[in-house]
Amino acid sequence: MTLSMTTDKEDRKDIEALIKNMAAFNEVTEHLQRSYDELQVRIKKLDLELADKNKELEQNLIEKEEVKNYLNDILESLSNGVIVVDRSGRITTFNQTAGTLTGLQPHKCLGKTLHEVFPFDLFESLVSRLEKNHKETVSRDMDITTPDKKKNHARVSASPVWDNHGGQIGTVLILQDRTDLRRLEELAHRNQRLREMGEMAAGIAHEIRNPLASIELFASLLKKDLEADPEKVKLVQHIRAGVQNMDRIISTLLLFAKSSEPSRQLCDINLLLSELLDGLDDIRVPDNIQVVREFDSEEMLANGDRQLLRQVFPNLIRNAIQAMPDGGKLRLQTQKALVAGQKTQDSAGSRQFISIIISDTGEGISADDLGKIFNPFFTTKDKGTGLGLAISHNIIKAHQGTIEAMSEEGEGTSFKVKIPCWDEDFDEK
Repeated sequence: MTLSMTTDKEDRKDIEALIKNMAAFNEVTEHLQRSYDELQVRIKKLDLELADKNKELEQNLIEKEEVKNYLNDILESLSNGVIVVDRSGRITTFNQTAGTLTGLQPHKCLGKTLHEVFPFDLFESLVSRLEKNHKETVSRDMDITTPDKKKNHARVSASPVWDNHGGQIGTVLILQDRTDLRRLEELAHRNQRLREMGEMAAGIAHEIRNPLASIELFASLLKKDLEADPEKVKLVQHIRAGVQNMDRIISTLLLFAKSSEPSRQLCDINLLLSELLDGLDDIRVPDNIQVVREFDSEEMLANGDRQLLRQVFPNLIRNAIQAMPDGGKLRLQTQKALVAGQKTQDSAGSRQFISIIISDTGEGISADDLGKIFNPFFTTKDKGTGLGLAISHNIIKAHQGTIEAMSEEGEGTSFKVKIPCWDEDFDEK
């Protein structure tokens, strides 16, 4: 009896403990469920926040890419060349203008050192000078020869590139194209020099011409007195021939010194050149010279003096023919062009020019002589006064045009003449 009662008490205790455990389990389960539900809510909230952050990040990336492309477009649109190298001397930036000035493809230069891209010391010494110059900008004018032998003149400036902490992370090289400016400076210097030489030549010519007239007069009188002696008459004839030759030179010199005043009339350049090639002005093209006419299909109507221009182009054509004694190719080209500093063709008030190029495949002109060919009395020929190109220069200048020569020894010479087009808005027939 006692054992049975003891067993019942133990069973009740076990049941009560089980009930308590179940209650505790249920409580824990409910707590876990609430925590799980709260976690689910939190996760959904985090997912939304993460989605917003991802969207914001994507927008920032898009904006940064747009800014990067915008800055790159600006960089590629600059009229100055930009080359950036890091501390190790490797190129990190090379814009299109720098490629044009150096004749290189920008994408092939990235990641290479300056020495690898430019085997000769073009920019390395400038970067070195920057290091020694207390990080201040240094500049230098230099000639850059491209792989295709074209020469460009540029002013190159080197400046340090700083990071946010004030440390130098590289060097930026700015290349300013000054080729056209140098050409204009040379043209202005040449015009000034020729003007001064013309004034001097005119004074000398007048001083010489007066005594020459007296010499020729006395020679004529002497000839009459010596008619009985044929040998002495020949000597007098030599004197007169020499005087007449000097008079022709002086007349040509005065023509050079004279300021030409073009009539400024309508002149068909294609027709004028065709007439010259077809034998006008006694121009004879040898059979061993091939003539190539590359005339623009559009009418090349210039505002110029036909008679004065007929002193220029025959001279250039004869020079080209004489430069090819063993034969070659004579090329004449005409096309519309704009000179530096002019407005675009469609701009109001703009003025076009006609470009005439006369080139040969002859022996060429040395670099030393090329800068002197427009000087009076400079010639490399056995005969001639050396005034032809000087007079041609003055005539084209009077037309408000330009004339320039390009030559390479053994390859040939080209003369480029630019004169204003006829414009109905500006000119009157």
